Amino acid sequence: MGKFNPFDYFFILRPLILIPVWNFLLIGSFIARGKSGFTPEILIALLIYTFVMGGTYILNQIVDIESDRINKKLFLLSEGYIKKESAFIELFLLWGLAIILALQFGREFLLLISFSIILGIGYSVPPFKFKARPFLDTLANGFGYGIINFTVGWLLFRDLTPTVLYRFFPYFLSISAVFINTTIVDIEGDKRSGAITTGVFLGPRLSHLFATFLLAGAVISAFMLRDLVCLIPAVVSMPLFVYTTIYAFIHRHSARKYTIASFRLPGIIFTLITAYLYPPYIIFLILLFWAMRFYYKRRFGITYPTLAR
Repeated sequence: MGKFNPFDYFFILRPLILIPVWNFLLIGSFIARGKSGFTPEILIALLIYTFVMGGTYILNQIVDIESDRINKKLFLLSEGYIKKESAFIELFLLWGLAIILALQFGREFLLLISFSIILGIGYSVPPFKFKARPFLDTLANGFGYGIINFTVGWLLFRDLTPTVLYRFFPYFLSISAVFINTTIVDIEGDKRSGAITTGVFLGPRLSHLFATFLLAGAVISAFMLRDLVCLIPAVVSMPLFVYTTIYAFIHRHSARKYTIASFRLPGIIFTLITAYLYPPYIIFLILLFWAMRFYYKRRFGITYPTLAR
């Protein structure tokens, strides 16, 4: 395949990590409505938030273009398949369309979308660059995915009230816990790049302990709220979090294979629950998976996505 491929401009959005975005928006809508099923409002909101987060992921790749080239990953920008200028144009088009489409859902929805964009900028761009700062990286992910993402779905059917903050608190805790474990497996690479993430700052043992503590909080708060959607992934994942914590303290280093499993398992369970609530969603995900496998094999000669990291 040649250098130019129009599908590059879709796959630069990183659809694999858009799946949690879609999951949490759909779950937020389900909790607000008290029932599942797609509506026109939900479909438009999914498109809006795809534009928001897709633009954020493009920005992240623009900022990390040099390190991605060194680490030989996320090839589209780092290897010049898409020019940096073209990526900026796509980024601004996506965010502009998101804001225009958000106008129909009212001021609060528009403010939330705008805040998501601002948080995305702060996460990647110096001098803020939350992703390279301990605890701020965790807070940004926990709040962005665990509160804002859900609230976007919530606002389609209910008003924004203080109820939202405690209603989605278990998700904030569980997503923060999962994120911390992702920083643990990247400790060495982040050290080399100068990023002081939560994992780098605390080290593997304290990071595992902190993540397990947060997940325990998610279990307790989800149980108190009788929220099975959050409770099931948290409870099922807890043994892995406990095991990796004990292993880290005994062996003074992280069990990489089980740590990866600990942050992948909750996402898989959330996806299965979302597919149960919205059955057509599973068809879309299957088609997306095979489209990604075909694209990455033809474009780069690699098998992606896979269970290996």
